[in-house]
Amino acid sequence: MKHKFISTRRTVLMAGLLLIGSIFTLGSCKKLFNNDDELPCNGAEMKLPEIPEGTLFTQPIDPNITNPVIEEIITLYPGETLSANYKGVGAGGLERDLSAMKVRWNFEHDNLLINPETGAYYQKEEIEQMPSFQYNFSKGFTTNIPDDQIQKGDIMTSFQAVITNKCGETNPITAHVRIINSGNVMQPLNELSGIARTGHIQAFHNNKLYLLFGSGGTENYSYDITTRELTPLPAIDFSQYGFDMNNPNSNDKKGLERSLYSGTQWYNPFTTYARDGAKVYFAMPREATGRDDVLWEYDLETLQLSKLASVDRNVYDATAPANPAIWNLKSAGKMTLWDNRIYYFPLYKDLGEAYIGVFDLNTKQWSDEDIRVPTDDLVPAIIYQGNPNFEARSYFQLFYALDNQLKLVFEGNREVTYDLSTKALTVKNSDYKHVDMEKRATGGFVLNGAYYFLANENLGGIVQDNAFVLYKKNTDGSVEIADFIGGGNRSDGRQFTPVGNTVFVVGTNSVRYNAVRYWLE
Repeated sequence: MKHKFISTRRTVLMAGLLLIGSIFTLGSCKKLFNNDDELPCNGAEMKLPEIPEGTLFTQPIDPNITNPVIEEIITLYPGETLSANYKGVGAGGLERDLSAMKVRWNFEHDNLLINPETGAYYQKEEIEQMPSFQYNFSKGFTTNIPDDQIQKGDIMTSFQAVITNKCGETNPITAHVRIINSGNVMQPLNELSGIARTGHIQAFHNNKLYLLFGSGGTENYSYDITTRELTPLPAIDFSQYGFDMNNPNSNDKKGLERSLYSGTQWYNPFTTYARDGAKVYFAMPREATGRDDVLWEYDLETLQLSKLASVDRNVYDATAPANPAIWNLKSAGKMTLWDNRIYYFPLYKDLGEAYIGVFDLNTKQWSDEDIRVPTDDLVPAIIYQGNPNFEARSYFQLFYALDNQLKLVFEGNREVTYDLSTKALTVKNSDYKHVDMEKRATGGFVLNGAYYFLANENLGGIVQDNAFVLYKKNTDGSVEIADFIGGGNRSDGRQFTPVGNTVFVVGTNSVRYNAVRYWLE
């Protein structure tokens, strides 16, 4: 009886254990289907996406391009932010709920590509939860190469994305990335992107780039090119010189804001300025008369504005003056600096008498020996908006000094040269591509014995309104495209500032990069 009782107890115990096991199994099954991590391998939620072996990430594809060229290597410049996309944009992707899975990212280098959202380097391996309905599977990244390491050679790297579940993993999607770090290198200046604008004055001094006279002198900044720190500067006060700035409806305030920067891109760029050391000189007429306050000085060290000796001049109303500092109002001409003298064109004494004004920076006075430019003889007069242009001013485009010569460029590629040594004035047809006032081409700059200038791009015989190309005018007269900024959309108002073997370019927000630095070969 005792053995029989024990046997019965064992039977009951085993039955109890089986019951508990059944309950546990049922509970586990319930947990299995309630927890994504425990979904069955043969369930739809755990079915791996069908990704062909050898699949590559590519750069984002513009949906407006019918037949895009797909590159196997993703290229970017130091500081540029880009992404590696699977099946481009919108079309394709993974297109199903993969939230039950994870993705393992494997990076070839852990000190090269940066997560633009966190600012930290991607590590050798990172695991993330897959989001629901990943229509565009991608990974964003940027780089941060020190300035002293730029142009040290292109850098190649790669990374992979492997989607995993509890049962296995897919073939990886691979991204091959080249960082362009040789030749003409472009570096986006993200710190300036919020203030990049049209029509400003731009200068470099003591390791800082200055962006001045925004919104009537109220928006001014310095940018340390080493630390890449942007610092707001005090407003520039014109009221001490008789400008009525307190009344928002005053002609003085409106004219000043339009002359300097109105807040939109519709006003032509401010090209009438020059820098000598810590001093910036610019010409700006008063809207009320259009005759006085021609020349001003701004000290980059003391941040003080001074009015210099003015010179009387005749001006034209409406849109006749070329490249007006005040669009549709009185306007300033253009200036260039050579041998401690500012040369300013055009000044007028009588109808048909155009002169290059000379301002001596030592004496701070205008010279009586102005250089006469007989525009009617040198450059044939044209008809501009129904009015005879006796002064040829409406199609005067570029003005620069190089090798002791002053160069004035008129529409139609007429180049007037004044030799400061021989005092000879000559004219010839030259090559400055298509420089057209109507298309708002901007000025240029001298660098390493050559003149760089913007000209409107000509596509299929049609001059483009907002597409500009930067050209290089060599000393032998030949012209070539400047490789570091060739082609593309170049909205009016961009300013160029050479610094060593680099060029800082700051412009409007209507282009892909509104503030960049170019390293030249």
